[in-house]
Order: sequence, then C-alpha cells, then structure tokens
Amino acid sequence: MKKNKRLRTVIIVLLSIGAVLTLGVAIIAFILSSASSIDLNAKLSELVGVVEVRNSAQDKFNQVNEGFILKAIQQLQTKEESRARLDLNTGSIVRLGQNTIFSLDPPVSGGDGALSRLQLQVGRVWVILKGGTLDVNTPGGLAAVRGSYMSVWVKSGSNEIIVCCLEGSCTYQNAGGIVSLTTGQKIISTDTNVTPAVQPMDQADIQDWQNNSPESSTIILQVAPLVVTSTPTLTPTVASTPTPFPSYFTGFDPALIQKCLSYGYTSEKTYTCLLDLSMTITPWIITP
Repeated sequence: MKKNKRLRTVIIVLLSIGAVLTLGVAIIAFILSSASSIDLNAKLSELVGVVEVRNSAQDKFNQVNEGFILKAIQQLQTKEESRARLDLNTGSIVRLGQNTIFSLDPPVSGGDGALSRLQLQVGRVWVILKGGTLDVNTPGGLAAVRGSYMSVWVKSGSNEIIVCCLEGSCTYQNAGGIVSLTTGQKIISTDTNVTPAVQPMDQADIQDWQNNSPESSTIILQVAPLVVTSTPTLTPTVASTPTPFPSYFTGFDPALIQKCLSYGYTSEKTYTCLLDLSMTITPWIITP
C-alpha cells in the first residue's frame, strides 16, 4: 500500500512539473511570436519628386518607387519639392514633406498597444495615428501622439522645432521638461534646455495640414474655430514733413501763407498777398 501511495505521489509531481514546463514553453512561444508581429515597416505611396533610401549611414541613397517597403534599419530622404506617404503596418499613416530625413525604429509593446518610434533628423512629418502610441524623436526633443493627429517640423539650419497637435493628446519633452498639448495647440522650441510654452495653432498651421494630409479634412472642420485668426501687421503711417516756407515769409500766419500759395502766385506776388491779408484787405486776383 505504501509503495502504491508513493508511486502515485511521484506520478503527480512529475505531471505537475510537465504541466509547468509546457506552460513555460507556450509563454515563450507567445512572446516570440508577439515580438515578430510588431516588426515595424512602411509601404511607400503617392511619391512626388525624388524619394531615396539607404540601408545604413555608410551607404549611398538610392531612389525608390511606389510600393517600396521601408524597414526599421533603413533611412529615407525626400529631395526639394518632393513628398511621400508611408502606410505603417500598425495601420497608422505618416506623410513626409520636402527635404526630410526620416527612419523607423523597432517598436515595443506597451500598455496602450504597440509603441511606434520614428526618427526625424530634419524636415516635416504629418502623423495620422491608428491606435497605440507613436513617438517622433528629433535632435532637440521627443514628440509623442496618443490620439491622433500630430505634425512635427525640424527646421533646417536652426534649433527650431514646431509640434502641432491637430487633434487628440500630444506631448513634447526636452532637457527642460515635458509639456502636454491637446486639440488645436502647438509648441515652438528654440532651446533644448527650456520647456516651450503651449500656444494656439494659427491659420497657417491649419493650411499646412490641409495641403499635406487629405485624411485630416474632417478634423480640420472641427478644429478651425479653435485656431488663432492671423492679423496682418499694420504698417505705421509716417507723418508727412511739412515743406518749409521761404525765410521772407517769416512772421506771417502759416494759414495765410497756404491761402496765398493756393492762388499759384510767384514768390513776389505771394508776399504782396500776405501783406494785403495781414492788413485784412481782400487780395485782388493776380494772374500768376
């Protein structure tokens, strides 16, 4: 009896160990399959002008065509008067403006879904997020959107970075701190050590979205009333400097001088007119 009892105990222990090992293998397989499923890539379309890609920083850029699949290890650039649409395999859309250098980073899984990461060295991107979170890493700071329309502009030859949160929830973080933005707001950063102030988007920002992202047309109608109306700068009116009168008119009332001059008299006849008016004598009309 005792031997049977011990045998049953051994069998139960072995079965338990086997179940744990099976579960562990299943978990590892799930993690590996999940990691491979979020490998980030993007299909290029709507190419305008010259769009080029290289595999690494040591390689040369080569022009690509419609349908090219951009992978996380590659870098893309657009030339002057060029642009492109990228459809990420996460469902999100990224549009690139001219003179832009851009790349994809491997994504990670987060509590809010897949976290996609982009590198923007210079130029402009318009992001249309379709779930999860998307970060745009720039030389001056990190812009992030968690729903759902954000543009980032890294200006060439300067430290200026402009982030517009057309709709949803966005953030911008640099060495100075982090700032949150919501629908219709933007930041302009010129110093990586200073947290930029939040300000309303203006009509120029809305026009940029309209010109570069057809997907934003419905959102623009909702956001437009929130933006700042651009007011043209008024050119100050320069007061005209009165023309100085000849020295021999000194002492006469300026109003009388103007009146006599209005008759078109020569200087000599104007002087006579002034004498007459000064003595309250109505001047005769003298042919100039």
